[in-house]
Amino acid sequence: MRIVLLGPQGAGKGTQAQRISRETGAKHISTGDLVRAEIKSGSELGQSIKDYNDRGDLVPDEIIIEMMKPYLDEADSWILDGFPRNESQAEALDKMLTEIDAELDAAVALEAPDELLVERLSGRRTSEATGNIYHVEYDPPPEDSEEDPGPFVQREDDTEESIRRRLEVYHEQTEPLKGYYADRDILAQVDATQGISEVTDDILESVEKSP
Repeated sequence: MRIVLLGPQGAGKGTQAQRISRETGAKHISTGDLVRAEIKSGSELGQSIKDYNDRGDLVPDEIIIEMMKPYLDEADSWILDGFPRNESQAEALDKMLTEIDAELDAAVALEAPDELLVERLSGRRTSEATGNIYHVEYDPPPEDSEEDPGPFVQREDDTEESIRRRLEVYHEQTEPLKGYYADRDILAQVDATQGISEVTDDILESVEKSP
């Protein structure tokens, strides 16, 4: 199984990738995690990525592809989370998969309305003590300080203004990839407003039905 997960922030890509990885044994490849690990390693590639980040510039697609290639090459089955984000990245991914003699089985788009995503993300709170993530309405922080003393803070990019700006970028740059993959008949669309388990089941079912 080789799939990419598409969807706006808050749709549950990371959660679903982890669940599918546990259920199927497929490797969860998060480009965000890879970037952080590469920078932490102090490698030449990591330093190059850090230089771009420090300048506030986007890391070029070819550098991200170079970083991902060995992970995609060594795993027989994987879920790609966080890449591609636009058509040029999708084309670069296709080229790289051809080089390693691999083929994408499906692109799964997690669908949820913007207003629900704003509610989900703006309500998130992170414990500075444990790193655990809560939601003010759906999963409030514990009142027992022994369980998690907090404090519970809102990330700077989880303000409503920031979330709506990121959703605009998603609709402009990433959402058109649904057409890109639909033209190849490998697009599956899943309702991400359902419960977590139902979304997982729908993803697995859609991947099994893929050509």
